[in-house]
Amino acid sequence: MAVATRKLLQKSKLHFRIANRWRSIGLAALAGLSSALVLTDHCQAQPPARQLTSQWSLANSALTVDSSGNRQLLEMVINTSREIVAEHPFKRVRIQNPEVLTALPLEGGNRLQVSATRTGVTQVDLMGADESVASIEVVVMGDVRELETILRKTFPQATLELTPIAQGIIVNGYVSSASDVDAVNLIAQQYFPTVINRVTVTGVHTIQLQTQVMEVSRTKLRSLGIDWNLVEGGTELVSSTVADVLGNAETFHWAVVDGATQFTMRLDALRRNNLVKVLASPTLTAIDGRPASFNVGGEIPILVPSGLGTTTVQYREFGTRLDYVAKVLGNGRIYLEVRPYVSELDPSRSVTLNGISIPGLRSRFLETGVELNAGQTLALGGLLQMRTEVINSGLPGISEVPYLGVFFRRVHEEKNEIELLITVTPDFAGPLDPNQLPPTLPGINSVSPSDQELYLKGYMEVPVGNCAADCQQPGLIETLPPQNYGPGAPAYQTGALGPNRPTAVSIGPNAPRLAETPQAMATQPMQNYR
Repeated sequence: MAVATRKLLQKSKLHFRIANRWRSIGLAALAGLSSALVLTDHCQAQPPARQLTSQWSLANSALTVDSSGNRQLLEMVINTSREIVAEHPFKRVRIQNPEVLTALPLEGGNRLQVSATRTGVTQVDLMGADESVASIEVVVMGDVRELETILRKTFPQATLELTPIAQGIIVNGYVSSASDVDAVNLIAQQYFPTVINRVTVTGVHTIQLQTQVMEVSRTKLRSLGIDWNLVEGGTELVSSTVADVLGNAETFHWAVVDGATQFTMRLDALRRNNLVKVLASPTLTAIDGRPASFNVGGEIPILVPSGLGTTTVQYREFGTRLDYVAKVLGNGRIYLEVRPYVSELDPSRSVTLNGISIPGLRSRFLETGVELNAGQTLALGGLLQMRTEVINSGLPGISEVPYLGVFFRRVHEEKNEIELLITVTPDFAGPLDPNQLPPTLPGINSVSPSDQELYLKGYMEVPVGNCAADCQQPGLIETLPPQNYGPGAPAYQTGALGPNRPTAVSIGPNAPRLAETPQAMATQPMQNYR
């Protein structure tokens, strides 16, 4: 009877264990499913999907031995201890490398405390009463908890993971500002000589792109052509018109007249040097990852013939245009796709359609993608072009005779040198605080002159208020120096900027007004508009 009761109790315990195991498996599955849903939701809101670990969590948690016999991994920090808990008591413990790890059995027979004495890798084998072996791989890493605590307090918004290696450290994680990357690197170098920085900048950033298109074009022209004719009694006896001086606007004309005889010579001799400089410097600001466009110029109509003898009009842009998309990659580096376009009207490239002259365009265009650090300048494109064009037209044979052939030919030489350079400078940008705004902006501190100031004094614009003796040169306006209205500002000097100078400028009926007196400025508190 006692034997049967013992077997029945053992059988009920076995069923109870099986039920508990299935229950734990079900709870683990539900927990995994819920964590997967949370992780998926987190991935949709934020790019980083890998959970970054902290060494503090490695030093304060226990490991439960897997009863299925699979090998397990235990990560430890040097000079720390962790507890290993088995489901059944074990009778013997074997450590493959005792120099890395020491073990101390605890009460109960199924608990073991291991202590890390040096960095390295070892294996712990737990042998049970039924000769089963549970193997645990142990990795002991260097201690970076002090550095981790400092970084956590210094950058509370950052998520960082520190992994020590033989002679250095690997820093992974995410920060919200590119300036934090250099600070993290400098702090880590105080503890380790080699720092492998894999920190990524996340969040929304405002990027300002400054593009410069610089071009210098030099043209040198030399031409010489002579046309002449001999007229006797109103009849042209002989002439030379190979130079086509009349069609090229003669520069010199002379004639010899003797009664009814007239000898006329027309000369086209020209030396011309042209210099053209083009500097386009558009600046555009946009949010990280968003395309932005900038255009200053206009549109010209272009006649396009269509069917049934009709003509349609299409418009084409000209001027300075900039398109770009910037993406922050991390460590302050920016991937940039940029397309600057500078064009101008060029009458020499015009065409005539149905009696209407359509001007041509002279353009500079570039489209490329580059990667560089914030604040760095990169030359995206350059051009050095030298073009020489020589035309020698004249009467065959006699025009080739030295000296004498000058009267029977036309020589035209044109040299053109072009230097072109396109540079870009991306940088992080942000808004100005109210106390950082300049006291005056372009055009708001001046008005149109009166009739007396315009006609008699020649002023094109005048400052707000009365113009005193400091307005000496016509058409010029003295720029007011920036004022400091913050705490500790120097005392206001009345009359230092000339009499009758206004103390405040208001633009529009709803614009905020500055205080009219220095005393009121000192008593009014600074407003925070953030």
